[in-house]
Amino acid sequence: MTASAAPHVSLVEALDDEAVLVRVLRGAVAARASDVHLRVGVPPIVRLAGELVPFEHPPLALHQVEGIARILCERGGLSRERAAQRQVELSLDLEGAGRFRVHLYRQRGGRAVVLRHIPTPIPDLASLRLPPAIKPIVAERSGLVVITGATGNGKSTTIASMLQHLNQTTRRHVVTLEEPIEFLLEDENCTFSQREVGVDVASISEGITSALREDPDVILVGEARTSEELDLALSAAETGVLVIVTMHASDTLEAIQRIVHSYPSDFRSVARDRIASTLVAVVAQKLLPVRGGERERVLVTEVLRTFGMVRECIREPARFRTLPQVLDQATSEHGTHSFDAMLLQLVRSRVIDVEVARGAARNPKDIVRALTISR
Repeated sequence: MTASAAPHVSLVEALDDEAVLVRVLRGAVAARASDVHLRVGVPPIVRLAGELVPFEHPPLALHQVEGIARILCERGGLSRERAAQRQVELSLDLEGAGRFRVHLYRQRGGRAVVLRHIPTPIPDLASLRLPPAIKPIVAERSGLVVITGATGNGKSTTIASMLQHLNQTTRRHVVTLEEPIEFLLEDENCTFSQREVGVDVASISEGITSALREDPDVILVGEARTSEELDLALSAAETGVLVIVTMHASDTLEAIQRIVHSYPSDFRSVARDRIASTLVAVVAQKLLPVRGGERERVLVTEVLRTFGMVRECIREPARFRTLPQVLDQATSEHGTHSFDAMLLQLVRSRVIDVEVARGAARNPKDIVRALTISR
């Protein structure tokens, strides 16, 4: 998409910093942008259907970006010390614009801001086109569930939808550990304790340890980045709690490998046994452009449920390399499917183009071969 096709938001007239911020964010939300980038010396830039597009707007001045950053810190209730840090995470509601996750950082010595729009109300599982297997996964009483995918592929929205489904169908105490808190969850049938890292708890590790003393049924770990955090999440799941963790990995198999390799080599055999015994499922996801839709994307998932053969592949390194075949051959009985199987389905139903499917597939040649055979 070219700059001339960008949503027109004229801010040439003199506005104060808050008015500039609200006007830009309103335009971004109206255009269905997922993210807004504000940097000195360039116009505001938004992400539409995965592509970065500049607004028709004069370059932002230093005083404007600094003023916007100050407003965001004040609205977020940050202390002067925290607001002065080089990188700051927060989330807040901005009247007239919506709710956003905010990341403040420095580049070339000055402030820069990225804001991600948090949709309200929370979308339900069906509207996100999540597979039916998600409901029995989130209904499990204990074990580890991993949600994975690249940044900007909707992991937070998926988890919020899963927790909202729990809220409507069960009575559980859900403790979330987030940095920052994105979706606000209101008690219906469930009770929610949403804890923000850096505000309510010092770290993810401390939060997991603390959560186990808070009579939890479900613990959400917003993102497990370190080996210590992954080990504590696995340990919590072993106590009989359902633990949902997000992490960055390209697919379900890479997610399992990342957990295994977070342990020193001498401990990996034991770790494989623990993971095989405790893992409930891994859900990987991607957002891909819809055929003929400039600003629309469709959710594509890969779901790996653990059953006998999967557990054996996790436990035995020599068999782990056969897990892709197990994933491809698994039946709907286990609620398991591969990215490639769903991509084929979307191409055949004319939702996405063949080239998009090839680019996202684990085995692009198999996609082409299957489509050729089916003609």
